[in-house]
Amino acid sequence: MLLDSAALLGGALVLVLGELYQASASWGLSFGLARAGRQGEYQAVFSLGRGFQQFAGPWLMTSLVVGAAGTGWLVLAALFALLGLAAPPLVRGLEKARARTEPAPA
Repeated sequence: MLLDSAALLGGALVLVLGELYQASASWGLSFGLARAGRQGEYQAVFSLGRGFQQFAGPWLMTSLVVGAAGTGWLVLAALFALLGLAAPPLVRGLEKARARTEPAPA
């Protein structure tokens, strides 16, 4: 009973920390990578990703988890891991490209 409670609290803590990290990272990306004066445009395009996720997410979850059972969970875990590992290099590339194209401050 005590071990179950500890596992439940640990899982809840990991979930909360993950949500906080994701929220702060999305704000940092959506505002930090936008060019000066074009934050609204960047926010609009950034929101398209969320809209796509809300559209495709339920279908993907239903197809993989319900349709493929245990194998679907593994495929979903691999997909999340690959996307999570791809994000930092993509952001670094965007930051480098922005630094090359943005004029130096006067």
